[in-house]
Amino acid sequence: MDILKIIANKGFRHAVAQSVIACLVLTSLTVVCYRLYLNIATACLLYIIVVVFLARAGNFASSIVASIIAALCLAHLAPPAYSFRVDDPLDDVAIAAFLITSSVIARLVSKLREMRDEAASSVNRKLIEAEEKERLRIGKDLDDNICQRMILLALQLQQLGTDASDQLRKQSLEISTDIQALAHTLYPSKLEYLGLVVTMRAFCGEFAVRHKVEIDFGSHDVPSRPPLEISLALFRVLQEALDNSAKHSGERQFKVELFGTPGAIHLIVSDPGVGFDHKVSVKGNGFGLTSMRDRLKLVNGAFSIDSQPKRGTKIHASVPLRE
Repeated sequence: MDILKIIANKGFRHAVAQSVIACLVLTSLTVVCYRLYLNIATACLLYIIVVVFLARAGNFASSIVASIIAALCLAHLAPPAYSFRVDDPLDDVAIAAFLITSSVIARLVSKLREMRDEAASSVNRKLIEAEEKERLRIGKDLDDNICQRMILLALQLQQLGTDASDQLRKQSLEISTDIQALAHTLYPSKLEYLGLVVTMRAFCGEFAVRHKVEIDFGSHDVPSRPPLEISLALFRVLQEALDNSAKHSGERQFKVELFGTPGAIHLIVSDPGVGFDHKVSVKGNGFGLTSMRDRLKLVNGAFSIDSQPKRGTKIHASVPLRE
């Protein structure tokens, strides 16, 4: 069972694919070196270039596999050619030196790539945290200040008792309602007090009224109090996904599913609309997909899209729960 889990792991399959590609490339280079009568030093340089590229694009394990394959190719290339018998002791030393050097280089390049990814993740986290703080500040200012002043204005207009003032009062109340909805969108304070399910259900109801759409919201097996950062990440994904559906799907009926499984919370937002080529959209940073993916990364979440032109769209976000 554990072996099947390892094989099913995406990272493992990716490493295997890279190792196979490296094997093919190194074998082809070996044939080219033999045909062009290139010496072992030149072959070593070409092999190291392959290992470096693999370390930049893949992981350390696949780079080590490539280094071992390259060492075998050198042994196969060394006189007498196309045999694994190396007559010159200096060639043995050269092959051993290559294996050590390429392994060290692969480790250094992989470490640099990891440091780059960690730095990018740290920057994304700080940007999102700063964005949430600003959302909180603006949302509270709208709710506690502007909205209250609009309600007070409506009460003052009501005291005037004229038809014109009644009309103005209704408009001010409508504006107050819109401001309050905007404030809750900027920062959903309900998450802290009422939980994820209630907040999402309320948001779907408000969104449906505001955009004149129908949203079928369902939930089951959701933990009562998941960590706030997880709830907020899933809520932001819901906001972005519904905005995308309302703007681009061409449909007015959407479905939202929130459910829990052992060790994780899942959110699925789907529509039967026009769909899109999500590979092109991700490359072009369209539809806010990068934003959703970045938010989920910060809570170790996963993000997938199932969409094709004229076949609707399904967005699936999942976040593991800490034990």
